[in-house]
Amino acid sequence: MAAKEKLEAMMIMNRRTGKVLQSTGLDNGQVVEQAEPTGADVQLWTQVKAGDGIKLFNKASGKVLDVMHGGTEAGTWAQTWEDVGGDSQLWQFVKVTPTYKKLLNIQSGKVLDIVDMREDDGAPAQLWDDVEGIGQQWKLVAPEAKAVQGEVSQKEEVPEEKPAPKKTSRKPAATETVVKTAPKAKAPAKRGRKAKSGENQ
Repeated sequence: MAAKEKLEAMMIMNRRTGKVLQSTGLDNGQVVEQAEPTGADVQLWTQVKAGDGIKLFNKASGKVLDVMHGGTEAGTWAQTWEDVGGDSQLWQFVKVTPTYKKLLNIQSGKVLDIVDMREDDGAPAQLWDDVEGIGQQWKLVAPEAKAVQGEVSQKEEVPEEKPAPKKTSRKPAATETVVKTAPKAKAPAKRGRKAKSGENQ
């Protein structure tokens, strides 16, 4: 128990969404989902080395990150469960960049992902084939860094794509197109008309 307490509890933040993993309850079988980082105990996980991998203990419940029914298929949801020493509860962080890692489930060989690439709070975590997507990459974040880290993750990794601004064809001002000094027209002839042939006869 003392060894467990020596390790700092951290949030596990998704690279694509900037949200973190959290347990939805204290009992066995609670879904693990993503949510806006707050640093609450349900969002804090402690790594404990176990064989060739690690176990991730949730600070609020004391239970470990697991997958439902010990499943190995893509689409199996993540959950918390009491530590029973099962392979489905063993994970490895696999380095992608100096900051981000994949979270590999040792039993299935699949990685932790978010269902349907969702970005909303409450989207469940699941196992999925490794497709090298940024939605399958995670980083450890200290709880006191929650606000800054969440914002930076979203801005740096998922920049908003804006269309290039349209070029506006500027119409020249009217003063530029109107000739300012038009030649004076000749004075019109006096209103009297020349008699046409046949008039006044």
